[in-house]
Amino acid sequence: MKRQLLVALVAVLTGAHTLAAQGFMSLTTLELSTPIGDTKDYTSVGVGPGLGWEGRWTMRQHTSAGVSLTIGQFSEREDGTMELPSGAVTGDMLRQLVSQQILATGFYYPSRLGKIRFYAGGGLGVTSIDQDFNLGLQQLSRSAWHLVAAPEIGAELRGGDGYLVGIVSLRFNASNAAGNYLGGGSRRFQNLTLRLGIGEE
Repeated sequence: MKRQLLVALVAVLTGAHTLAAQGFMSLTTLELSTPIGDTKDYTSVGVGPGLGWEGRWTMRQHTSAGVSLTIGQFSEREDGTMELPSGAVTGDMLRQLVSQQILATGFYYPSRLGKIRFYAGGGLGVTSIDQDFNLGLQQLSRSAWHLVAAPEIGAELRGGDGYLVGIVSLRFNASNAAGNYLGGGSRRFQNLTLRLGIGEE
């Protein structure tokens, strides 16, 4: 399932321009995420990179609806000791979280300031989290699907002709507790994401 999602994201990213029509905006996004809660407990790296694609259809003058696909990663390498319920492990450790997320999105545009259009809204969907722990040649992995709500605020910036569009936004990815991850039990892997996007309408 995860391989199909990756293939779908690559296909959409490479072919999104063919979907462009009046009232449709196609965006490629850079996702820079800061870990929160259980995400920070597992990997305290400052920023995790990601890549995404988003399509938005204009519904009315002040609203849009769309879809968002993203892939992100947190990765931290250290030499130390990690406490587990069954004991402790020491050595060169690599901890990784990889997320693949699909959201249905909706936004409201209350105002425009010249070529800048502010918006608020967000998305609902699912995210798959892969948790990997490497110690030397040994690797432990867990994964699960989570429901996710992702409120977002931001701004669209229009180019001179109005067809080139950039976005800057903040999205909070709030997943539910699910899975049976390393250390035992479910987790809520959450993050705050700065999104920088460019595309066309």
